[in-house]
Amino acid sequence: MARLCYLVLATAVSLLAPAAGFPAFNTPNSIDVHGNACPLLDRTGLTCPTLCVRDIDDCPAALKPGLCPPGKQLCDDATCQASCDGIENPCLCGTPASSISIAYRACAQYATTVTVPQYDPSIKEEQLEYACAFAWELTASNATADRLSSTGVGDWSTNATDARIWAVCPTPQDPKMTFTESYCVAFYAIVGAEVVLYMLWHMYKSMRERHAWSLHQICSPLPAPIAVDSAAEKSAADGDSVAKLVVEKAGSVQPSIDTNASGEDPAKHIPSGTMLLRGYDRNGFGMLLYYLALLSTAGWVVLLAIIVSDYYGAVKGGVAYGLLANSNTSMAVFIFVWHLGGIWMITMMACMHRLRNYFRIACPLPVASVVQIDERREEVVMMEGTHNRLTQLVSRVRQTLMRRWGLDIVTESCPIRREVADKAGYSYIEYHCTRYVLREDTGQFQCNSFELGQTHSALLANRSGLSAVEARNRAAQLGENFIRVAVPPFPIALLQEVFSYFYLYQMMCMWVWFYFNYYKMALVQFGVIIISAFIKVAIRVRSELKVKSLAEHKSECRVRRDGQWAAVNTAELVPGDVVAVESGMEIMCDGCVIRGEVVVDESSLTGEAMPVRKLPLKSDDIAFDSKGSGKIYSVFAGTRVLQCTGSTAQSQSQSQSTLALELGGTNKPKESESSRDSDEPQTQVLVLRTRTATDKGKLIQRILFPTRYSFVFDEQLPVALLILLTYGGFGFALTIWLMGHDVTSWFYGVFVISEIMSPLLPAALVVGQSVAAQRLRRQNIYCVDLPRIMMAGKVQVFCFDKTGTLTKEGLEYFAVQAVQHSVFSSEEKDMARLPSIAQIGFASCHAVTMVSGELIGNPVDVEQFRATDWEIAGRGDDESSLYLDTLVSPFLEPADCSDSQAELVRRRVHVVKRFEFVHARQSMSVAVMDAVTGHVHVFVKGSFERLKRMALAESIPGDYDAVTARWAKEGCYVLAMAHRDLGRVDDLAAVLRMSREQLESGCSLVSLLLFRNQLKEDTRSAIMELKGGDTRTVMITGDTALTGVYIARQCGMVSPTARVLLGSMEAADGKEQLVWRDTATDAVVDNIDMLLHEECCAHEAAEHQLGDVVAKRTPLVELAVTAAAFDYLVAADLARRYLLDIRIFARMTPQGKVQCVNLHMERAVTAMCGDGGNDCGALRAAHVGIALSDSEASIVSPFSSSNRSIHSCVTLLREGRSGLATSIAGYKFLINYATTMSMLEIVQFYFSVIVPQAVWIMVDSFIAVGLCIAVTQARTARRLAPSRPTARLIGLHTLASVWGQTVINYAFLFGMMGLLYRQSWFRCHEFDSRDIDTSLWWLLGDNYEAEIISIVCLFQFVNGAGVYNFGYRYRRPWATNYILATLYCGFMAVISVLVLANPNRLGCLFRINCGDPSVLVGLGYNRPGWSISLYNSPNGHNVLPHRFRWTLWGLCVANVVLCLLYERLVVLGPVGQVAKRWWVRRHGYAKLKLKL
Repeated sequence: MARLCYLVLATAVSLLAPAAGFPAFNTPNSIDVHGNACPLLDRTGLTCPTLCVRDIDDCPAALKPGLCPPGKQLCDDATCQASCDGIENPCLCGTPASSISIAYRACAQYATTVTVPQYDPSIKEEQLEYACAFAWELTASNATADRLSSTGVGDWSTNATDARIWAVCPTPQDPKMTFTESYCVAFYAIVGAEVVLYMLWHMYKSMRERHAWSLHQICSPLPAPIAVDSAAEKSAADGDSVAKLVVEKAGSVQPSIDTNASGEDPAKHIPSGTMLLRGYDRNGFGMLLYYLALLSTAGWVVLLAIIVSDYYGAVKGGVAYGLLANSNTSMAVFIFVWHLGGIWMITMMACMHRLRNYFRIACPLPVASVVQIDERREEVVMMEGTHNRLTQLVSRVRQTLMRRWGLDIVTESCPIRREVADKAGYSYIEYHCTRYVLREDTGQFQCNSFELGQTHSALLANRSGLSAVEARNRAAQLGENFIRVAVPPFPIALLQEVFSYFYLYQMMCMWVWFYFNYYKMALVQFGVIIISAFIKVAIRVRSELKVKSLAEHKSECRVRRDGQWAAVNTAELVPGDVVAVESGMEIMCDGCVIRGEVVVDESSLTGEAMPVRKLPLKSDDIAFDSKGSGKIYSVFAGTRVLQCTGSTAQSQSQSQSTLALELGGTNKPKESESSRDSDEPQTQVLVLRTRTATDKGKLIQRILFPTRYSFVFDEQLPVALLILLTYGGFGFALTIWLMGHDVTSWFYGVFVISEIMSPLLPAALVVGQSVAAQRLRRQNIYCVDLPRIMMAGKVQVFCFDKTGTLTKEGLEYFAVQAVQHSVFSSEEKDMARLPSIAQIGFASCHAVTMVSGELIGNPVDVEQFRATDWEIAGRGDDESSLYLDTLVSPFLEPADCSDSQAELVRRRVHVVKRFEFVHARQSMSVAVMDAVTGHVHVFVKGSFERLKRMALAESIPGDYDAVTARWAKEGCYVLAMAHRDLGRVDDLAAVLRMSREQLESGCSLVSLLLFRNQLKEDTRSAIMELKGGDTRTVMITGDTALTGVYIARQCGMVSPTARVLLGSMEAADGKEQLVWRDTATDAVVDNIDMLLHEECCAHEAAEHQLGDVVAKRTPLVELAVTAAAFDYLVAADLARRYLLDIRIFARMTPQGKVQCVNLHMERAVTAMCGDGGNDCGALRAAHVGIALSDSEASIVSPFSSSNRSIHSCVTLLREGRSGLATSIAGYKFLINYATTMSMLEIVQFYFSVIVPQAVWIMVDSFIAVGLCIAVTQARTARRLAPSRPTARLIGLHTLASVWGQTVINYAFLFGMMGLLYRQSWFRCHEFDSRDIDTSLWWLLGDNYEAEIISIVCLFQFVNGAGVYNFGYRYRRPWATNYILATLYCGFMAVISVLVLANPNRLGCLFRINCGDPSVLVGLGYNRPGWSISLYNSPNGHNVLPHRFRWTLWGLCVANVVLCLLYERLVVLGPVGQVAKRWWVRRHGYAKLKLKL
């Protein structure tokens, strides 16, 4: 191994031997502009070498040392010293005096410089010696340079005998490195030992794991329901296995995957939606090797640091290359270590999540200490329109490689923990905040849940709570009711952030920069990278802390355990616990109310601003559905209790009472109040779900472990990087060729790649969204998922709920139209004029309650109750406490109807039984007892369609459909109410035992209840702006279709002239059929497909015409469907066919809204806006969901707005489009920066020059970083544009912009270099690098070539930001970006001063239009008053002639103007639009065109 390392290093050094860099196609200073040979020029300011003599008297007069003052003596170096001990004689050239045949002493140094006439670099040493000898009068005036021997001055050698010799010492031979030094041997030994150890471990591991492929489990994250079996739980407590619990469905455990005989990794065959579990056990030897691997990673970094330090002489006492002998060896070793270290770190990153388990031994899960979980990464790919062929090819290749190498698998290791609960041991793991318990009978892990019952009565059977033993066993199965959000400390989070491939790429580039004496710029870039990493980590940690505060919450509550009420921490709650609810507490579980009533605030969970009333479960056999009919009984984790009331019907005596029936009916023995604990809580909740099984837990889990959305630029980014990498490889190869194929050229090649693949590139693609998020927040729109902002910029379809979203928050009561003798009466607005039965019905048929003097309930119910002027009796009233509710009339009536002289009292009615509103039934009902007559009345209220089917047919007026349709068309929200009189009922228990069907049957229609649904003032303007922004608007409402049509016309969603066809299910020939009717005429439309086809043809014809996008795409035929029709279309697989023609989806349930949104998402980027009530699911499902909620941090959707205005949707789209356009602009700016920089470097490498160091610092730090940040500050356009910005990184629009600028910039740079070569003052004064060490790059900028390259490219760098600052349609005009405008003008002014001004302090700092002070004086300028380093150029200056300065400046300005005009007129302007229309006519329009 040591021999191999030695051969590799020696070969690298020999192959990378130095070679001269030189222009490939021209020889400097060969001919002038007329084609004549260039004359040799004089070279001024040269310093003479030291002259050595045998006798000090032989020194020329100009060099003869003077007399030394008293007390000092003349030393061998011609200086006067008190003692000559330790004074080195320069004439010895470091050779011992004993080795010199004749002793020489040095003459004094010549005080001035000399001029060499007709300087020829090929004989520069001889010419200089001749010039010095001539100045010292050692040669005749007629001597020539080819007869220098006549000077009598010989060359230095150890055997020299001349009287005078030149102290031009021979070049010492570089020390050689044998690669057998002690530190090299130590390196070989360490690397060799590591390789041997890893090989031994691999063989040992392979032998131990030869049957390991079968030791795995495929596990589903879905919980396996465990039916409650108290006996089994008690036996488990006595030591039996948890497996003895009754498992109804082992949904978490699935059979293992069969693998082939080759032992292929089973992770490659993980079914979607499942996890692969593999057990590993610790191994001491493996642990040592793991830490050795980590130490080796740090070792490569330390080794690079040592080599860099040795370059600067920081290893051996300030001696450069003190460790690695010489420059060439040092560079070769650096390159060798750089490559090996990079490969090692890439490997470590690729294996990062599996590395620790590689150094463990696979074993069966029951005996493992760690479980490795592999899960296939879920990814939703969203492409814009059609797929680019190159993108498709790269995507297929990427997917193939990811599948083959398992890169689409997410790996995480979870330690196995063990817990003992009442003598029973449990082994479990925690993954994604969910507990998976090891079943002893199968040896596999499963996620569990406890099923408490399917019906209301089954759930009420759990009212007695749990025993302590049962609670502990269930807690062991499910884990504590507490979601721990692990937020890493800032240093750890920073380490996680930088431990990625792109940061590795940046770090490896920085090492090259640090090594090659470019440490100043490396420090600047390193600072930028670290600051950006700090910002990203700070944002991430802050976001995770916010989620942590939302998820982690504990408090004390009272729980019934072992029949006693005890204070328990909410983290100890388990399904089956009964919790006492108090006002002000936060619910920490999903459950159902089993006693009393609660009013909760669900705004933080659903976005619903109105408090919600929750009622106790009824003792019946109705199936419990917490999302449907059971929602009125359900409370959810994360909601806050505003008020809780006592039991609504409580026993006052031993007689059968409402409370006893309500709690147990006939199935439970009656209890007396005296038998109850006086501390019995009056409001109780049964815990159904805890932890991540709750709705809040699932939301938090989704936030912590989200599905990855891959947007169009995410898919095209690998293609863009591949193109840049190819371009960088070409630049690297060209640089190697131009710079002479030596070791130095490798460094210059890496410089080219690092500039093309800018470290700022990834940040440019996401910085727009962070700026947009800040702007949205200032407008009270809050975002919890930043990547969705980019999706908002591409929204094509915007779906809206109606009530509370498009319309005002509440409905306004309008009128009642009574039905008498199956005939409609005229509408009546004053309810006091209605018949008594109707008044009682409207006063009682609702679920409104009073909380702190405020009516709480469904907004429609509240508005209805307010219109009656009735009151709700307080709970302090003894009589009212016997019933669900007691309502009091506002009018005085005789207490006895038969006695006109009876006392006048206010009528009271008592609500005996209530069935709450259910979306599936679209109705609610109550049974009320009139205290005056003693009659029990049943009232049923619901949608007019539902009531028509429920009420007695003889009670339905003949014109029922026409009347309800008329009201709906006028925008009324229409409800109907039916009534049945049960007469006097002596035993209310019989009423309480009635099922819903029994109670609601046989009712007669009594009236229609009408509400006005008023539009919000700004809805119409917002909808029109969305349509003008090429966004299709759709209504998804639970209201009637005709009301939806009316509102759609009012708000502009449907054109006033459009024909609306309503699809509904009608009975024909004994079966339900889909029938389309014209809403205006009610006429049946038979051939709807023909109408839609004709309109499609009309739209295609209008698409090629100029004009407003809304006018071109506004349909004249609109479709609306009811929920039943929608379900039919879905079942018949016709929904996708008509989807984008349907404007209004009516009578949609919450699940129907989700399904509708999902269908739209298949075709287009879809947004959903609602109030967070029954549209929570749709808000979460949409690509972009925005909840109009007063809660700042609602987690129901990615966005929430406290403005509660539809203009929030417009603002979201404007900011999304602006953020997307800004990100693409930043991307294009950095690509333009990369192409300009690569062009600069390739051109300068061709001429073997390097632009001055100050120019590099200005470009890489101030221009690149400053302008990249400034581009993101462009302000958002005031209105939505009629198109969306491109998100394609390699789309035609983006490529035309980037490569158009590149071609223009290339042309001007090459043109300027050509113009320079046509200048007579430049030709024959070109920079000749033949005698320059190209590794000393900071000495290669003092020439005209580097100056012209610097000036032209500086203009181009700055102008790139100006070009991409054009707001176009999505951002405001150019000058409104004040930061960029200021920087742009400031940079342009500075560069113009550099070009046009005479030599000055600023120009000399940049080595532009400056020179040596003496040369500047010779050119007619004043001697500078500041320090100037001498120019590394024969000319001694690079001051441009005045006329050429203005010509250069004018051409640079022309370059700037042409680039701006190209972007504005060609890419964004009329030329580009004409080209696009031509392309569309020739090739068609591939993107989705939507009706507006």
